Amino acid sequence: MTPPLEGEQGLQGKRATGSKLHWGGTGIALSLLMAGCATAPPTVAPALTTRQKLAVILQLEHQRVIVPPEGAVVPLPGLMPGTPLPRTPSLFEFLEDPVARVRRRSAVALGRVGLSDAVEPLSASLTDSNPAVRQMAAFSLGLIGEPEVADVLMTALRDPDPLVRGRAAEALSRLGVREAAPNVGQMVSEVASIAAQVDPDDMTYPQPPPVEAFRLGVIALTRLEAYESLSTALLDTNNLSKVRWWPVAWAFQELADPRAAGALTELIGGSGSYRISFAARGLGRLGDPTMAELLVPLLDPRRYDSQVIVSAVRALADLGTRENIPTLMRLLQEPDLDFAILIEVLKALGRVGGAESTDLFLDLLSHPRSAIRVEALRGLANFDSQTFILMLSGFDGDPHWSVRAALADILGSMNSDLAMARLEAMLDDPDRRVLPFVLRGLDASRATEVALQYLASEDVVMGRVAAQQLGVHTSAEGALALKRAYEMSQGGEGAVLRRAIVEAIMTYGGSVSAELMHAALKDSDWSVRTRAARVLDAEEVTKPYEGRIRPLPALGFEEALTLAVPTVSPQVYLETDAGTIQIELLVLDAPLSSSRFAELAGNGYFHGVPFHDVVANGLVRGGDSRGDGFGGTGVTLRDELSERPILRGTVGLTLQGEEPETAEGQFFIALTPQPELDGHYTVIGRVVDGMAVVDGLNQWDVIRRTRVWDGVSMTGLE
Repeated sequence: MTPPLEGEQGLQGKRATGSKLHWGGTGIALSLLMAGCATAPPTVAPALTTRQKLAVILQLEHQRVIVPPEGAVVPLPGLMPGTPLPRTPSLFEFLEDPVARVRRRSAVALGRVGLSDAVEPLSASLTDSNPAVRQMAAFSLGLIGEPEVADVLMTALRDPDPLVRGRAAEALSRLGVREAAPNVGQMVSEVASIAAQVDPDDMTYPQPPPVEAFRLGVIALTRLEAYESLSTALLDTNNLSKVRWWPVAWAFQELADPRAAGALTELIGGSGSYRISFAARGLGRLGDPTMAELLVPLLDPRRYDSQVIVSAVRALADLGTRENIPTLMRLLQEPDLDFAILIEVLKALGRVGGAESTDLFLDLLSHPRSAIRVEALRGLANFDSQTFILMLSGFDGDPHWSVRAALADILGSMNSDLAMARLEAMLDDPDRRVLPFVLRGLDASRATEVALQYLASEDVVMGRVAAQQLGVHTSAEGALALKRAYEMSQGGEGAVLRRAIVEAIMTYGGSVSAELMHAALKDSDWSVRTRAARVLDAEEVTKPYEGRIRPLPALGFEEALTLAVPTVSPQVYLETDAGTIQIELLVLDAPLSSSRFAELAGNGYFHGVPFHDVVANGLVRGGDSRGDGFGGTGVTLRDELSERPILRGTVGLTLQGEEPETAEGQFFIALTPQPELDGHYTVIGRVVDGMAVVDGLNQWDVIRRTRVWDGVSMTGLE
């Protein structure tokens, strides 16, 4: 569980700007009782406890409003009949509460609600007496994303608390304030000597405040593409890094500036994995063929783990020279070669090409593992399209749907008569998961015809792809067909289709489009509402529609009480083909999302569900009952973005099409740090046991059983 906030216990006084809240009901009620009126109900509503305040904040956040509906009251249980109920305060009022924990939680909620009305109060909270409140005010200003807060965030870069400075840097980078880079660089420079003492592969979170500020500042400078400020803060007079912690290597990798060659060369030396992996990929992205002499030694399985070797293979592919093909081919001869490395070598050979690769890929088309057959197809198509076309004449399909889907994807990119004919035949594929890839690849006239046919399909994923195609290839019938499909797809499971329809209908314009868009503002699904409002507000300076889609239905007060102040951190156990993974849920950071995940795990939703996507050095994704990455429960969740970074072992919720507010049942586990994803996905937990199992997962490994420990008992279907 998260420890109490600094200043939370026995906090004296209120925020620096003062408070206007007055809660005096308890004293008046006590006076009445002492006067002998024991049977008379109090005439003043009782004050809310801290727990009750946190529950109300969660309710308002769930409704996506700052101010509750007029006349709203808090339904406190156990009151004497006739006792007035306290009115529901706004998030602004909670932001001035005497208790720091309440103020901080209100700042979180204001960021998640996302309305620009919160900018001024959150800016004022950057002077709060409690640093934890100031930190969260800065983080939330970054979530809201209004450029007008740049000046107050620049001031916060001089805050006495290192983490406030780090969060201000993070927010400025989310806003894209490039002129802030020198100031952020100065902040990074001030704490660099402390970060230099951290082990290069240290994945501890949280680190001491100055070290956390360093990490946040380095990531911010990377997002701002500010190489000069980053190098000034991190490099010595010999252009070598003063800090060897992994975020530095990640930053230079992302920026891919040739001036970082010396630093990256130094950072691939020594022991460890994360720093070396990031530095190796950075050298590859420089595009200098001479870097191969530094990368080839990293391909030794006797010295380096698969993480380093995978990065080195990718780096060699980035260099794009055929001189490295023999080295990659020799790596394939290693006994007991890790499967992740094997896949990466095949991807690299597919990018670089060569006659040796052609023969290899032709042989691998009959390999027993579908993932290898996919890479063989892609490799041939990438660099030897003539051989690929000849191969198709004798290719009778593949037993696994994912290979056929990959083939459809490849054919769609070729845009030839032969490819279109083959795609046309694939419309009869018996597995529905192949059809979206087929439809995306068809030429314009045929795609429109087929999309109109499949728009009303019972398979909402197929309907979604059909709607997308009708948005790309407009037709006379398209607008009315989209409107009818929207009306027929009401209910949770159709949300994924309705979101696509909202996106597609805007390309048509006219009265049908306007009518559908305004209906979508009242959709039962929050993600559909937000998509419609975002599209409509793009044409309006004042963003009037972001307010019209609120409030959403309220969360029950008793449920909010339970979620707001949990007593334990539940543990979820995923029993997979590779072993058992134990996940601790972060119920304070994401109460609703983690509760939903525990509910799905407890009722057996994940039983028999595969890990459909495994990317070495990236993410392992699962939780989709369809198994193709497009499915879900049909119930979308509000994003609960937090300051939690995505590190090795982090568990988060996957978004549909990377659109905000679209998480359903899918989740990911990070194999390595992913700073570029921080603050964009809801983090619900972390792997506390079984990370070696996660490392060993392959695509299509299955979750056989799930169990949940709630602090009292273990639950889960057999």
